[in-house]
Amino acid sequence: MVSNVAEQVDSVDFYKVVVSDAPELAEQFGIMSIPTLVLVKNGKEVKRSVGFMPEEPLKEFAES
Repeated sequence: MVSNVAEQVDSVDFYKVVVSDAPELAEQFGIMSIPTLVLVKNGKEVKRSVGFMPEEPLKEFAES
């Protein structure tokens, strides 16, 4: 699902982080639930979504 949206939205870079492999990063972003999507612009969080999101809303989230 996320990989499909990543192929469609060229203006955004997508990164998948396995929190058990990167607990420091999860802590830095305050990840408490999985899945969590964090939109970062210029090094700062601008938007966050927690929980499953269908493909079309996910695309809209990434493009916002």
